Amino acid sequence: MMRTNWNTGIDYGFSMIRKMMWILGVWPLQQNSLVCTFRWIMIFIVESLTFINVLIESFKSCGDVKDALEVFLIIETLLHAWTNTIFMRIYMKKIVININSAINDWSCSSMRKESYLIMIAYARAGRIVTLFQFLLGFLSAVLYFTSIIVGNKQQVIIIDNSTVVLWNFVFPSTCLFKGISYSTYKILFVMQIVQAFIIFIAECANDSFFFAITMHLCGQLELLKARFVELGRKIEKKNHCRNVLGPWIRRHYQLIILARNIEDAFNINILIRLSITTIVIAISGMHIIMSVRHNNYTDVIKSIIFIQYFILQSFLFTHAGDTLQNQSESIISAIYSITWHKLSSTTMKDLLFIMMRTKIPLQLSAGKFFYITRSTITNILRTALTYISFLQVTIKN
Repeated sequence: MMRTNWNTGIDYGFSMIRKMMWILGVWPLQQNSLVCTFRWIMIFIVESLTFINVLIESFKSCGDVKDALEVFLIIETLLHAWTNTIFMRIYMKKIVININSAINDWSCSSMRKESYLIMIAYARAGRIVTLFQFLLGFLSAVLYFTSIIVGNKQQVIIIDNSTVVLWNFVFPSTCLFKGISYSTYKILFVMQIVQAFIIFIAECANDSFFFAITMHLCGQLELLKARFVELGRKIEKKNHCRNVLGPWIRRHYQLIILARNIEDAFNINILIRLSITTIVIAISGMHIIMSVRHNNYTDVIKSIIFIQYFILQSFLFTHAGDTLQNQSESIISAIYSITWHKLSSTTMKDLLFIMMRTKIPLQLSAGKFFYITRSTITNILRTALTYISFLQVTIKN
């Protein structure tokens, strides 16, 4: 059943994410809204047309001033935003379960101060990452648009014995809009800024939502661990243990379902993102080597910024996956640390049942191929260096 009560606790962690997802028409609590569906269709059409346009431009040569690395990063951004919009809509029914669970967690009237502090700490982490994502993307967009406006110069080239006027666009569009007037160019430039804003929102919203909802789940696992620690402190109340363990067992099963929903909704997207990140780091690294040889230090700085940005993006996924795994593993340690031998045989069997469930920790994967942890970043860098070495040998030969 869909919840509508939106209190200050969950609003703290999801308010900005909700606004961005509402723009895209993928906010889970509006899955049955016709207006929301229409908005998603329009966003999907805009992203698809932009993506197709850039792909066509990349295979043609019309004198565009953008270098190959910049075009590749634009294509990567469009692909990421496009897949985000699609997958968020496909798995909306799974995601709405997690959102409703989070609303129920924050709406609990019997929430203690210790529980609130744990939940708000994880909500704060999600909020900080969301703000950082948005501000970093917004700053990059402003600098990018400014560089185009300031450095934009009318170019006149000859194609097939005819003179053609070219303009510098936000997205590569010189083949599609060659020979247009300056007034038309200004209109198209504003339209592409709107398109870029939609792409930017689509890229930030999905990643931020993934991190925030995973952090909330990690907070619930830590609360469950705290409950078992309390059990060890109140071990003398043996007669009440079974009544306490029943809800905790059911709660642990619910958290497993929520983790599976996140895994199902985001694993393919994570695989695409991490694969592209590896390629971008490899190409940027090779670009740095070539730029140093030609004393082009401006491109060196640009490539280093690209590498740092994609490493931070990877850390967003790997940190969430690593925290989820650690919190799920900590439950079995909390159970084992209590004086379980003083409990009744029935209660010990219940504890054993939970330990059997936690034997396989909750983990997030990239396309079901490998689990994502903090060591995944090391593997990405190692693979990127392998690609760089291969490209160097290929170029020399």
